[in-house]
Amino acid sequence: MALDNFDNLKASIIQWSHRSDQQANIEDYISIAESEMYANEHEPLRVRSMEARATATASGRFLELPDLFLQMRRLNITTASGNSDITYMAPEQLAVPGSSGQPRWFTVTTQLEFDVTPDDAYTIEMQYLKKLTPLDDTNTTNDILTNSPTIYLYGALWALFQNAMKPDQAEYYYGKFIHSIKGANRQDKNGRYGPAPKMRIEGATP
Repeated sequence: MALDNFDNLKASIIQWSHRSDQQANIEDYISIAESEMYANEHEPLRVRSMEARATATASGRFLELPDLFLQMRRLNITTASGNSDITYMAPEQLAVPGSSGQPRWFTVTTQLEFDVTPDDAYTIEMQYLKKLTPLDDTNTTNDILTNSPTIYLYGALWALFQNAMKPDQAEYYYGKFIHSIKGANRQDKNGRYGPAPKMRIEGATP
């Protein structure tokens, strides 16, 4: 069965697990797999389809993060004199002097926080990583399911066997799940580079 949409994924999980008694929980297992693929301690999924841009107007010291935000890559501010980057600082290191001005530092908590209250309505451009829209009956596919379907399959099987209290099978499928994520990350990384440069030989050749 092709792992090309939400319904086929659910059917394949039952088929691979031989556990039709788990039918009612299949969507929960898929959701658990989605959470784990982005945040596991071994190899979080980081591929180009997760990259996004968003713009917003910063008129206060706090700015709401985009939906499905996962990780900031770059923050840029537009001023009358041009564009410049705002530098990241860890939350516990960000000094807040209580003054206003052009933001030069930022941190990320449950929201975006600047070091100062903007003294103008600046345009902010965010380059960030986001989670893809979760699979459900209305969003039946995404780039991960299309390009790396075993991430979903093995992740859901891991969650299923965890719930079924089958630790050996859960461990087996978790290993395959992480291996699939590593493969997707490696393939994506390789795809960021062009062909190897050609060598030119100067002068006569023997």
